Amino acid sequence: MAAMAAGEPIRLVTTNNVDVYRLLGAPAVARLRVHYTVAADQAELVEAVERLRPRIALIDVELAGGSGYDACRQIKDNPALAQTHVVLLLSPRGRMSREVLDRIARSGCDDVMAMPLHPDDFYFHLAHLTGAPFRRDRRIGVDLEILLPISGSAVRAQVMNVSAGGVGIRTPHPLAIGEPVLARFHRSTQTSPETAMVVAWCQEVDASLAAGLRFDGEPPMKTRLLLEQIALFDIIAGPDQSTVLLHGDFTEMTTFQPLASRLVDAPRLDFDLGAVRYLSSAGVRSWCHFLASLGDKPYQFRHCSVAFATQAAMVPMVLGHGEVISLEAPYVCDTCDREDTRLLETQLILREGDRFIPPRLHCARCGGELTFDDVPERYFAFLRDD
Repeated sequence: MAAMAAGEPIRLVTTNNVDVYRLLGAPAVARLRVHYTVAADQAELVEAVERLRPRIALIDVELAGGSGYDACRQIKDNPALAQTHVVLLLSPRGRMSREVLDRIARSGCDDVMAMPLHPDDFYFHLAHLTGAPFRRDRRIGVDLEILLPISGSAVRAQVMNVSAGGVGIRTPHPLAIGEPVLARFHRSTQTSPETAMVVAWCQEVDASLAAGLRFDGEPPMKTRLLLEQIALFDIIAGPDQSTVLLHGDFTEMTTFQPLASRLVDAPRLDFDLGAVRYLSSAGVRSWCHFLASLGDKPYQFRHCSVAFATQAAMVPMVLGHGEVISLEAPYVCDTCDREDTRLLETQLILREGDRFIPPRLHCARCGGELTFDDVPERYFAFLRDD
């Protein structure tokens, strides 16, 4: 699959689905510049796909004038439409059945979504199939004071992102590449000690200046701890539910107390875990204690990363009393030998006794069938009723 050119719009054909209209209008999807056409029934859908050759076709399985499964198969059987990625839209009523799972497999679809879907997860599906970058917005509110030893002056800036090796900032003043600086981070009542850093790069971005500062040696522990908390979470508060986006690593240095204090008044929580990369045993313990501190507050888990899902399968307490809505699942294409990670809604996983069977999907690059790249009974163990 060729990656999209920068700024290239996505041509999409969709069936008549109110939930899809809502998702296509979400801010996250807007950055993909989706141009879509609506088809009322199977005949109109296939005609539109043949005429427009869209990158993606979103098809309801319950389709007027026919069947979404048959429409998908009709499109996939046409070699001229090989570049169109077909996504089946299901609205599961209860658990996945063997009949539905088999019909998904026979359709030859590239992906499948369980509606209704969160806007960020919908965006991830589209971006993944088209090769567009998937970016998570950060809401880091951290001021930075940069002391320039050479001139003796101080520059104010704001931290935009944090990594293990340094920080990305926005600043009104140009910084000389390679210049050593001393930085103090300010957040709420916390201020870090002076931290030795070096200007790694500086350039104009969107009519302002962006720069990268790398640590010059190991930063002070207080700086490291403050940045761990800066990088750990973002909160998007809503009237009925707050979304908490977790980031990075859960280790012995991670403390969830600042997060817990921010969630006291939240009525319900939606944890987005797609950016959690690693959990150590100490990090798992700290996370479990954090969930316990929430008491009876309702919460759910969405877009669980492979790292988080693996821990949840081994340590049930990682989920507390929450429900997993969606998770990343590892697949591999035996045709082009390409590893692939797909987002699955848990409603799409068939449960037969102690067996778990994920849907059969197809490679977005070559069209070959994907194989689930783990032991399903181990990977989805947290879905067991017991």
